[in-house]
Amino acid sequence: MTIVTPCPRPEDLYLYLEGELGPYEAAKLEEHLDCCAECREALAERRLLHEAFTTLPPFEVPAGFAGSVMDSLPEPEPRPLGWLAPLVAGVMALAVGLVGFSLFTGLSVFDMLVALNRSFGQAVAQAAPAAGKLYKVAAVILKVAGDILLAGLAGLSTLFRILGPQGIILIGAGAALLVGLAVFGARRFLSQGEQS
Repeated sequence: MTIVTPCPRPEDLYLYLEGELGPYEAAKLEEHLDCCAECREALAERRLLHEAFTTLPPFEVPAGFAGSVMDSLPEPEPRPLGWLAPLVAGVMALAVGLVGFSLFTGLSVFDMLVALNRSFGQAVAQAAPAAGKLYKVAAVILKVAGDILLAGLAGLSTLFRILGPQGIILIGAGAALLVGLAVFGARRFLSQGEQS
């Protein structure tokens, strides 16, 4: 009795033709091709295409092609300076605020700027080392998290490739069953708590 496996994905047929499938996957595909005429026809069509593409001579791009394409593009329209008006408004508001503060406190604008500069310098001197350390720690955490994520994705990819579609379906069904049991158990636990 022959077990009928599901039809392979179209990209698997191309990988098979290029010798990119592993021995296990290739054997499974060949076993399926023995009993599926539709997939044999699809493989024959792809084999013809594959042979046609691999026998084509290399295509040479003419010299100056990129330049001619770039020359045919329309010139971009100059955009108005939309950032200038908010910048001028901000500078004017700062100037009005400084003059108003000077009139209110009796300090000259120069004295206020010196005091502001001292305060800002002290704040930067205190915050800069902590910010530098925080930046280094955040960079290390992001790098480690990225490495862990990439390793996890590579592991999942390898696991899915090893398991194949049937194994993935089996694991998904098992996970769904566990989630269902957890929900049912939690609901039962909560209903018993309400009764007592």
